[in-house]
Amino acid sequence: MKYRRVLTAFFAVYIIGLSFIPFIHNSLLARERWIGYGMGAYQFQSQRYFVVFNDPYDGSSKPHILVNPSFAPAARISLLEFSDWTSWVDEYNLFGEYNVTMRVSEQVLNVTYTRPDFIIQKLVQVLPDSVSVTLKSDRVFKAHIELWKWVMTEVNGISIRDTPKPRPIPTTKLIEFTFEEDRPQSLGHGSIALSAITGEIKIWPHEKGFNKISIDIVNTNMTLTVSGSIEAIGIPSVPWSYSGLPYVLPIVAISLVLGYVLVEKYGRTLKSRLSGRSS
Repeated sequence: MKYRRVLTAFFAVYIIGLSFIPFIHNSLLARERWIGYGMGAYQFQSQRYFVVFNDPYDGSSKPHILVNPSFAPAARISLLEFSDWTSWVDEYNLFGEYNVTMRVSEQVLNVTYTRPDFIIQKLVQVLPDSVSVTLKSDRVFKAHIELWKWVMTEVNGISIRDTPKPRPIPTTKLIEFTFEEDRPQSLGHGSIALSAITGEIKIWPHEKGFNKISIDIVNTNMTLTVSGSIEAIGIPSVPWSYSGLPYVLPIVAISLVLGYVLVEKYGRTLKSRLSGRSS
């Protein structure tokens, strides 16, 4: 009986201890900051967004922005991906023809692209309600930036029915798009705000929607501010946020452990009474 009590106490402490891991992670390790998780790879978790910037050997996810839906905070639905594979600055491919270095400073991921006669920086900052990606240099640059999403059902009110082939859209400082998700079934909204009027903006159709937006830039500084939201289809809105998860888990674990202890104690008491009556 003594060993059983010790074993029960061990598992109770173990379960409660595990439930505090998300709280410790949020408090000590991931207080909304960039965290390196591989060679030159970083990630940032906030209440609303999860942002990944991949290693130097992968030209995609530079960065990849995902949304944490309020009704399913662990779902991480893809919002928009910046691709270095298919982006150029001054006619040179960002992935294959620039040397890249990265550093983190004051919540900003600073990515520096270098050629013998030219340097351009990409600054990625996760804000409470958006993610900003800034390209800047000490001289005017000509850039072709491609943003990927599988797939957008509409871009600035234009649907795939209206656009069977790639087409430019009217000059604007705000690009808005919608998309649908199957798991979980939901409707997404996204926007890209540009800090200045730019060159040609083109949308590219793919099967049931658009999978790419290309933006041509001629400037010394351009910021693309990306934001998005996810709305559940057929599910009532629940007042829940990712930030509450680390606090709920310990309460649930402690309640379960206390419930188990009480049930076990009641079972022992009942067994003793029945044994006493039978004797």
